[in-house]
Amino acid sequence: MTDTDFPPSRWADLLTPEHLAATVTVALGVVLFAFNAFVVATALPRAVAEFGGREWLAWATSLYIIASMLSGPSAAAGMHRMGAKRLFLAAGVVFLVGTLMAAFAPGMGWLLGGRALQGFGAGFIESGCYVLIPRLFPPRLIPRVFGVEAVAWAVAAFAAPALAGWLAEIASWRWALLSAVPMALVFLALVPRVVRGEESGPAPGLPILPLLGVAFGMALVLVSDGAGWFAAPLLAAGVAVFVAVIRADGRAAVRLFPKGAVGLGALGLGLWVALLMALSQSAESVFLPYGLQMLWGWTPLAAGLAGTVLAICWSGAQTLTAGMGGDRRRLVLWGAGLLVLGQGAMVAAFWSGAAPLMLAAQAVIGAAFGVSWGALSQMVMEAAGEERDVASGLLPVVMSAGYGIGAALYGLVANVAGFAGAEGPALRGVLLLVFGLAGVLALAGLPAAFRAARSGNSR
Repeated sequence: MTDTDFPPSRWADLLTPEHLAATVTVALGVVLFAFNAFVVATALPRAVAEFGGREWLAWATSLYIIASMLSGPSAAAGMHRMGAKRLFLAAGVVFLVGTLMAAFAPGMGWLLGGRALQGFGAGFIESGCYVLIPRLFPPRLIPRVFGVEAVAWAVAAFAAPALAGWLAEIASWRWALLSAVPMALVFLALVPRVVRGEESGPAPGLPILPLLGVAFGMALVLVSDGAGWFAAPLLAAGVAVFVAVIRADGRAAVRLFPKGAVGLGALGLGLWVALLMALSQSAESVFLPYGLQMLWGWTPLAAGLAGTVLAICWSGAQTLTAGMGGDRRRLVLWGAGLLVLGQGAMVAAFWSGAAPLMLAAQAVIGAAFGVSWGALSQMVMEAAGEERDVASGLLPVVMSAGYGIGAALYGLVANVAGFAGAEGPALRGVLLLVFGLAGVLALAGLPAAFRAARSGNSR
């Protein structure tokens, strides 16, 4: 039996007294990160209308991602240095302070500062929860836990925009931001019960310079979106910083990335698949709502609900595959193949103007992530060996980097193609170019997924 072969498990096993509190805790860690992102995206237009400063709107998301990428890879080292319990409590307090700072902000500067604090705390929490999963649950339950996380993410994606819109309508955008506070308080109450305070084994070093390099590279990538003629040089500079950090990290005494993270073993292949899948799917995150409203005349609510199809199918597919036994690495290839199929259907939908085909494409893309993400995450954790904690905390960071780099890349391509003034057939041409590029990136992930599916646990 390999490390990916486990006896059957039941969903009810996660609800036993032994595992219930841990299940709720790791689910809340995911919900806090996702819920906060979706709530803010819905509420911020009202804040901009109150404060002005529309040009800073994108920074509310950018700062959140950069701060979470700075803290996320530090979660494993922070647990060893501070103790897991103290780290989670401190991160929860930072998240709460950032939430209150943003909700009661007197201007855009304070709101952006609060968003940075939120991202810093949420990065520790989300990545730390990934580190906790193999510690809190036996191997046979880990696929089920990833299924629960998928459901939690889908609930956040579905409920957060509706709640934020309702609160912004009846009260204020400030109340929408404050809606995350009760969940953060429940998380903080559960941490002392679930998380151990002491860490065993030597404490890993904290790679400060590589972390700052990654954050700087991400900042360049994010700033490149909408930078006009400077977009391409900024994007190229950001990618160059990433490459330099990776090359220097391989020779460093204290590494940010686990050994083999950029190689062709199971660990490296898994991370490459995660990055390329996120790069591809970010096209829908950025351009699908705009295309539905401006090209097809959909209302904002209808366009938002179309986006939830992906979340629901992600959750459903991950739930259905969580109980599969045997060697689960083949699910990585299935997911990569479904993503290619979904992106091809998205191109066909915008070519033909067929809304049902667009919804079907969203469903297939969501299923692609749902089928593969749990198996991919588990494969990466196991392949990392003694560096499992570092690899676990790196997974959400890799996905965030994929979304951030993808958004900047598609923005650059769209702007070069004349996106700013495009309408009607011209806008359709730009969107076809964007979704076509997303399909190419999905295809690029197939060879890595194929090798990952055939790999053992070698690094």
